[in-house]
Amino acid sequence: MTKYRCQTLLLALMMLLGSCGKYLDVTPDSSFDVPIDNEDKIAELLTGAYPDASYFPFLEARTDNVGERTYGEHYQLNEAMYFWEDYDQEDLDTPLAYWNACYRGIAQANKALELLKGYPKTERIKALYAEAFLLRAYLHFMLVNIWAEPYRGAASEQDLGIPYIKHPEKHALVNYNRGTVAEVYRQIEADLRLGISLVNDTYYKKPKYHFNKKAAYAFASRFYLVKGDWQQVVAYANYVLGATPKTVIRDWTSYEKDFRFNRTSLHRRYNATSEPSNLLLTTTESRWARDLRTQIYGTTLTEMKTIYNGRGILGCTDYEKMNLALAYVFEGSPAPVKEGVYTAKFNELALFGSTGTRPRDLYVTNILLTTDEVLLNRIEAYTMLGQYDLAIDDLLTLMQTKYHMTPPCSREAYTNSQEGMYGEITPFYGISRKQLGLLRIVLDFRQKEFLHEALRWFDIRRFHIAVKRNSRHSLYRPLERDDYRKVLQLPAEAIRRGLAPNPRNEAIN
Repeated sequence: MTKYRCQTLLLALMMLLGSCGKYLDVTPDSSFDVPIDNEDKIAELLTGAYPDASYFPFLEARTDNVGERTYGEHYQLNEAMYFWEDYDQEDLDTPLAYWNACYRGIAQANKALELLKGYPKTERIKALYAEAFLLRAYLHFMLVNIWAEPYRGAASEQDLGIPYIKHPEKHALVNYNRGTVAEVYRQIEADLRLGISLVNDTYYKKPKYHFNKKAAYAFASRFYLVKGDWQQVVAYANYVLGATPKTVIRDWTSYEKDFRFNRTSLHRRYNATSEPSNLLLTTTESRWARDLRTQIYGTTLTEMKTIYNGRGILGCTDYEKMNLALAYVFEGSPAPVKEGVYTAKFNELALFGSTGTRPRDLYVTNILLTTDEVLLNRIEAYTMLGQYDLAIDDLLTLMQTKYHMTPPCSREAYTNSQEGMYGEITPFYGISRKQLGLLRIVLDFRQKEFLHEALRWFDIRRFHIAVKRNSRHSLYRPLERDDYRKVLQLPAEAIRRGLAPNPRNEAIN
């Protein structure tokens, strides 16, 4: 709960910077000027810059991790996301809430950078610079990967990006432009490199709630994975994983043994700062811990069986379909919901006696970066470098650590694929048959690992994966490989203020 200690300071500062609900269009009011006159206050300012809204609820519903439950609770946001509709209402867990949280955090990071110019460059000041640069890079990265087209090399020079804000604004109605995706990525990379060059864990009281060094390197591995810079992915992942990755990977088999008779308490270990796989956590105001269990469009028995028990290693006899659902400690949705299942990764803290059917002041921990993701990033990078033995070694480490098993497969089995699979995953770069075989396994494990955490949506975009629903709803149209609905529409207020909207009613090529 570190970020709540500076709540009063941040509230006043937000009033100085402008309304969080209408970011980019409100005149700052100098009458609310709050002196931030020492290093500790700048550190508190940065602590409050981590996103206090979650992208998990609105992006998870857009993936193939979810289906329609019987007697599930109906919410407008959940339905709109499930059918890939635009949604611009203001509430917890909405796209608008996350957009505002990111730009609010960027404003605070920029304010910190401005203030830091007045201090001598001590080691602590350098560490604060690092955190500000890393926050600015991460928040823009998340924005561009939700509200713009996925990165696609040289073609990204033509794709609309998102406003990259590098200075605290002191005037109303500043004319922002979106630039291009490529331009946004270049600015992210510049901030990321600056942050990594200065990052220092020494000054964090709770390092896993800040961009510690391993979290920074984990973010770098994700960034370069999206860009297709495989050597960089490996280099950053190597630092995070160390010489013995199995010591820092989440052990689901042990989780299952410890929580099989108390499944709803899984979150106690899953979100713990003592869990080696957790690298960066943040506290969000969210209803996700309760909604994922009961809402009508969520994970069902059908998705659980398909994702966890219906996939494996092609040509590996009994392991063509691995039965891994047991390890992930699934629990059934509470009555009257039928067919619903979930993994209790989240718990909520309710403040101020939150009541009502859709209360606020509910706080849920989100894990933003993990070693599990980093290992999967490295496997993908090794695959694309043609270093198949190293990729398979990492896959074996993953399976041995998580599931305490070693499939009796030949190494050739891991690179098996069939010609008909080529249309299923199509990144912007070319892939061989062997790479296709390994990539399918990586994508399957990533989907298993991050259920309820929305990372599947980014793979659906990046690999141009089509999604079909078993639905007769009037809103339903299958999500095609190249589909404008894979890019969320900008908030209406941002469009009214002059930002070009994302295209609608036509496929994105």
